[in-house]
Amino acid sequence: MRLEGQHTGEYALMTVISALLYTGFFVLNDLLFSGFEHVVGVNWIYLPSGFRVLLVLAMNWSGSLGIMLGGCYIDLFVHHETLGPVMLGNGIVSGFAPLVIKTWMQGRGWFTAQLNNLNVFHLLHFVLLYAACNSIGHQSLWWLFGRPGADFWVDIWPMFVGDALGAILILYGLRALLPLLGRWLPDLRA
Repeated sequence: MRLEGQHTGEYALMTVISALLYTGFFVLNDLLFSGFEHVVGVNWIYLPSGFRVLLVLAMNWSGSLGIMLGGCYIDLFVHHETLGPVMLGNGIVSGFAPLVIKTWMQGRGWFTAQLNNLNVFHLLHFVLLYAACNSIGHQSLWWLFGRPGADFWVDIWPMFVGDALGAILILYGLRALLPLLGRWLPDLRA
């Protein structure tokens, strides 16, 4: 029984960390790339999408749930989205689109749950499939619920490009930093 409580606590902590990281990178993205905003909620460069990928790859359900909670927080307090199906739907699409793609790719044998066989080719496919799933999911949700100012056929492309570019920038930025981190933290090389 104690072990179950420990795991629950770990999952809750990972969920909170995911929500904070996702929300923090949203704020950073707004500071750096606010000029690249196409319309509210659609950016030509969206760094948090890279953290969606990383958090889901590393933390699975906890990462997805944290992203969902962070997305709902952003919609409520930043975009001032009303409580209801659009806010909840945005959170669900944001958090679970990358998990759906990860699960699908694992089912095809492209990589394992431990991320074995994950190479640059598979990671790029993951990013592109996730960006497509996320942009189609969000734009469909906004069209379905008549979100003011949403234009499916116009907004889907900048959202796809922004998600893909943001994820690629985060992933390759992290890859470029790994040698530096390896020098500062020798235990990472092992």
